[in-house]
Amino acid sequence: MENLEFKIRQIEERNKKVEADKAWETSWMRRLLLAAFTYLAVGVYLWAIEIPRPWLNAIVPAVAFMLSTLTMPFFKKLWLGRHVEGRPSQEGKRDLIEEKEDRKRENLEKLRGFIESREQVTNNEVEVLLGVSDATATRYLEELEKEGLLEQVGDTGQSVYYKVK
Repeated sequence: MENLEFKIRQIEERNKKVEADKAWETSWMRRLLLAAFTYLAVGVYLWAIEIPRPWLNAIVPAVAFMLSTLTMPFFKKLWLGRHVEGRPSQEGKRDLIEEKEDRKRENLEKLRGFIESREQVTNNEVEVLLGVSDATATRYLEELEKEGLLEQVGDTGQSVYYKVK
């Protein structure tokens, strides 16, 4: 029990540190310091290579840096909304995961119907039938093999086919 309490305290302390790190990463102070250091570094460099008006020209990279850091949270939110599993669908749209699962079910049903009238099937035939990649066709065939509908003949390469049971 003491060990469990110790581990919980460790997790709570770690969470506090993570929250503090995140607060710093998103703080205006950090952004302004980075912009200032960018401005100074570029200004010194431009001055050292004798570019006219180095301090004026150093403003452009510093402003570009600020714009990029200020817009990143927006683009991150946009990306997460489209790519992270488990996020709620927006405006009645179905989740990407649900759509993929539906497409997989439909393809497997189509493939089951296709093999009913055949003695054997190849990976290439499945690719053409379903319009899927080689890897996806292989996964579908392996799934039907697990269901007991097919038996793989051969190990690798183009000589492999699946016998319909």
